[in-house]
Amino acid sequence: MTPGSNFDDRLRDWLEDGPTDAPHEVLDTVLAAVPSIPQRRGAWRTPWRVSPMFGFARVLAGIAIAVGLGTALFFVLRPTPGGVGGEASPSPSAAIVAPPTATESEAATAPTPSPAATAAAPCDLANLEARITLWEGAAGHRIANVELTNTGFEACVIQAKLRPQLVDGNRSILIDGAAPAAPNPLLAVAPGGVLKTLVQDGNYCGPAPVAPVSVAFVLADGSHVLAAPVSPTDATVPPCLGSGFKADIEMQPWAP
Repeated sequence: MTPGSNFDDRLRDWLEDGPTDAPHEVLDTVLAAVPSIPQRRGAWRTPWRVSPMFGFARVLAGIAIAVGLGTALFFVLRPTPGGVGGEASPSPSAAIVAPPTATESEAATAPTPSPAATAAAPCDLANLEARITLWEGAAGHRIANVELTNTGFEACVIQAKLRPQLVDGNRSILIDGAAPAAPNPLLAVAPGGVLKTLVQDGNYCGPAPVAPVSVAFVLADGSHVLAAPVSPTDATVPPCLGSGFKADIEMQPWAP
């Protein structure tokens, strides 16, 4: 048996089995057989032609085809990141996020309007009692500390600011204030509840007032609440700063 026949037989068996790569024995045989294969030269300047090397060329071609097919099948049949069927999982940047919604606990803890402020009726003038607890002076002004009490048996509502007036014992208006500007919310006053405010007036240049001097409040319906004076003889008014200055009076919002 010649070396070539042994090599051809092993090569033929390998090609018929159709493996995807060459066994080590075949490669060893091919490499060992290459130096012993006789070669011949053609005419002058004719490149070397390998006639007895036809079997080896078949080996190389078979290896190249097998490797190429194996590579192609690997890329076609390999699993994709998306799972079965080659469907890629959606990118995080393409995900649609639903807007957050309020949970039942958040809805339960949400603030609700006070029943007293929404259902109570306006305060009845007959159930409101005001009084001046103290007069203070500050830089040409007088400041009255006033308390307002709900003497009724039901809660009622009153505007946070009212129109203030400085009046004397004859109910004459000494200084008239301006109507309150918006916003002017309603405040709920429980039965027996008390609200407090400060009323500041200044620059009274009129005639001497009749005692006692006090503060009145004009309600939304035009009625008046007159605060009881500090004393029946109190006739003190703010000093006159000059006829070129306008008299003024204003109040801070009612507060508990």
